[in-house]
Amino acid sequence: MRLRRIHWVTLDCITAAVCAVIIFGLLYKGGRLEQPPFSGVFARDWLAPLLAVCLSIPVAIRRRDPVFSLVLVLVACSAVLALSGRITRGPELPLALVLFMVAATRSRRTALAALAASLALCAVEGLILSLDGSGAGNAVGVGLVLVIVWLVGYSVGQRRAYAARLRQQATDNAVTAERLRIARELHDVVAHSMTVVAVQAGFGEYVFDRQPAQARAALGAIQTVTGEALADMQRMLRALRQADSAGATPRPGAQAASRADGAPAPGGQARIQMAAPAPLAAAPLAPAPGLADLDRLVAGTAGAGVRVDVVKTGPSRAIPAGIDLSAFRIVQEALTNVVKHSGADRCLVRIVYGAGDLRVEITDPGPPPAVLARGGGAPSLALAGASTHGGVDRSGPAGGSAGAGLAAGGHGIAGMCERVGLYGGELEAGPQPGRGFRVVARFPLPAAAQ
Repeated sequence: MRLRRIHWVTLDCITAAVCAVIIFGLLYKGGRLEQPPFSGVFARDWLAPLLAVCLSIPVAIRRRDPVFSLVLVLVACSAVLALSGRITRGPELPLALVLFMVAATRSRRTALAALAASLALCAVEGLILSLDGSGAGNAVGVGLVLVIVWLVGYSVGQRRAYAARLRQQATDNAVTAERLRIARELHDVVAHSMTVVAVQAGFGEYVFDRQPAQARAALGAIQTVTGEALADMQRMLRALRQADSAGATPRPGAQAASRADGAPAPGGQARIQMAAPAPLAAAPLAPAPGLADLDRLVAGTAGAGVRVDVVKTGPSRAIPAGIDLSAFRIVQEALTNVVKHSGADRCLVRIVYGAGDLRVEITDPGPPPAVLARGGGAPSLALAGASTHGGVDRSGPAGGSAGAGLAAGGHGIAGMCERVGLYGGELEAGPQPGRGFRVVARFPLPAAAQ
C-alpha cells in the first residue's frame, strides 16, 4: 500500500519529536551551555529545550519546503556551535535528515550548495576543536556522514526523476500510437471517399448534356459520400482535440523539473496556474464502423461503377471491436484500389468466420475482355483526377507484380499489413493467374470470440 502525504507528514512529526528528545538529552548532559553570557542563569534548564525544539522543527516541515528547513537547521546549528563549540552531539541528526530531503527533491546546484554549507559548518567545528586541542576527528566523521547522506538522497532523487521520465515516455508513446491510428483512419476515409467522388464527377461530366438525370444522380452520390467522409473526419478530429486538451495538464516530467528548480513540492502553498482551455464541442459517440456496415460501403462502390458481391461463410458472431474495424478498413482499402486501378466492373468480398480466425478476401477479375481488347487498364473516367494510391498500381499489363506498385510510393498495402500485424494476423496481396487481383487478410480470434 502506498503511503499518502498525510502519513509522511505524520512520520516526519514523530521523527522530529524523537530528534528533540535526543538533542535535549545530549545538550543537557553535555553541560557546555552554561557559559557567558548565559552563565549563572540556569542555561541548561531553558536553553537546551529551546535549541532542541529549534533544531527539530525543520525536520517536521522538511517536505513542505526543504530549502527553508535547511536554512533553519543551519542557523540553529550555528547557534549551538557558538554556545557549545560543537555540533557532533545531537544537532548533526536533524541536519542530516534535512540535507537528505534537499538532495532528493531539489536541483543539483541547490543540493551541492546545501552540502557545501553543511560541510562548512563541520569545518568551523573542526577548527574550534583543533584550537581547543581536542582534535578534529569528530568533525571529520560528521562530514563524512553528511556526504554519504547527500549521496543517498541525490541517488533517490535521480531514480525518481528517471521513473518520471519513463512514465512520460510511455504516455508519449501511447499518444503517438493513437495519432498514427487516427492517421490511418483519415487515410482510409479520405482515400475511399475521394476516389468515389472522382469517379462520380467524371461520370457526371461525361453524361451531363445527354443524360441530365444520371448527372444529377452522380452529384447526389458525391454529396452523400462527402457528407459521410466529413462526419467521420469531424468525429476523429474532435476526439483528437479533446485528447490534446486533456493533455494540457502538467506532465510528470514537468512537475519533476519544477521541483528540481527549487519550486515547492506538491502539497505546498505554491500552485501552478494554467489558462483553462477553450470549451470544445463533445465528440460524437457513434461507434466506429465494422463489418456490419459493409452495405453502406458496397452502395458507395456501386455508385462508382463497381458491383460488389458480399458472401459470408460460417456462423456470424461478435468479434473484438479492433479486429472488426481493421477488417472493415481492409475491405474499404481493397475496394478503393479496385475502383482506382483495376478497371473491373465487379468484385467479390468473402467474409469467412472460421473456428479460430476471421478471414477477409477481396478478389476482382480485372478489366473486362472488351476493355483489354482496346488495350486499356482502368477506364480513364475512373482515374480522372485521382493519384496513384493503395500500394498497387495495376494500370499496366495484367498480372503484373504488386511490388512495382509498392515502389511507386503508395501506402494502402502497407497500411493493410500494419493493421493485420497489429493483431498477429497474416496478409496476402497479389495478382491472380491470368488477370485480376486478390487480397486475403486473416485475423486470429481470441478464445472469448471463438
